Amino acid sequence: MDAIDKKMITLLQENCRRSISELASLLPLSRPSVTERLTKLQEKGIITNFTITLDLEKIGKGIQFLIQVSALKIPYLQFVNLLERDERILEVNAVTGRANYIIKAATANIEEMNALLSHLMPYGHIETSVILNTPISYRSPSLIPHTHTSIK
Repeated sequence: MDAIDKKMITLLQENCRRSISELASLLPLSRPSVTERLTKLQEKGIITNFTITLDLEKIGKGIQFLIQVSALKIPYLQFVNLLERDERILEVNAVTGRANYIIKAATANIEEMNALLSHLMPYGHIETSVILNTPISYRSPSLIPHTHTSIK
């Protein structure tokens, strides 16, 4: 990956709907070169998906929360399969530390959150934290070096 690939990825992270023509106008490349580089980045697995971000509150999933699971009582794959089938589960991370898993979920209301937690309780020890706000939401790591300033 060279500097042009990194710049192209950064441009797509800002807006994944940029056209090949727009990318070519922003990079020192022709449209066929942009297409070729983009294809290679996908084939190498560097770019894995083009996606959108939803405002969960506006689609009726305004209660977001993290579930820490420890002392799992069923095999790992069985647990993952159980979670994968539940549309309320947004993300599952196997982690080190006191918890074995941290799960991000979203529901329409507290009752639905409680139903999900009740559903998961037989499978391990559950601790929950409701997300009050998200001052920094998901972002991809920058590929372009930045000058770092210390926080005072």
